[in-house]
Amino acid sequence: MVFLKPKNMPYKSIVQQLRTFAPVLLWMLSTSVACQTLQQNSSMKKQEIRFIPETFNQIELGYLSNSQTPCSPMYPNDATDDLWNEIIIKAPEKIMIPNTCLKTGIKPTLPVCVAMVITARRGYKYAHLSDEALHIRNTESNKWITGQIFDETLLDGNPIVPSPVEDDWEKELQKRIKDAQKYTEDELDEGRASGTYRNIDLLKYVDISLKQGIYEIYFSTKGLESNKVQVEIVFEE
Repeated sequence: MVFLKPKNMPYKSIVQQLRTFAPVLLWMLSTSVACQTLQQNSSMKKQEIRFIPETFNQIELGYLSNSQTPCSPMYPNDATDDLWNEIIIKAPEKIMIPNTCLKTGIKPTLPVCVAMVITARRGYKYAHLSDEALHIRNTESNKWITGQIFDETLLDGNPIVPSPVEDDWEKELQKRIKDAQKYTEDELDEGRASGTYRNIDLLKYVDISLKQGIYEIYFSTKGLESNKVQVEIVFEE
């Protein structure tokens, strides 16, 4: 709004005019700020990566994020009550990725929640297959891309020097591994077992550039493979 001062108008009249229009000015200013804020919030919403089901938006991901969550397989039951030398995974059914995220360099995430129970016997017999890995492929391709899962908190560049106690344990471990080779597959289901949960971002460990489409995922370790789940990737304008 522009005020025009007629020639010879007294200063007092100008002040009175300003006082008259002051509430209008304040209202217009507040409305303008509100509109700008709304536009910014709308823009921010467009840049959010959304998961379906929405519960995947609320979980913490990382190698050390190994607690049970509403996205965990078999939730709210305890996996150790029902699994035995088994691995189950869950992932979002659909991931909505705004194109603005790709343009601004925001890296998407692909959460995978894992529940597994493995016996000590299987752990020793398949110690050479102890690496945990995630596998993914586009359903239009037969090529699987694999990434090994690691504890990123240990990658500080310093070599780990075993202590004498660890050296003794290594000898005992090798003995147990050797002894475990005698067990049949059925005998591996006997004895003690331990359960673990994982909540991990697949894209942190697997080198893949996602394209729009449907992907298949599974998890493996200790000679076991999980169920396969499908995730649809959708890019939004």
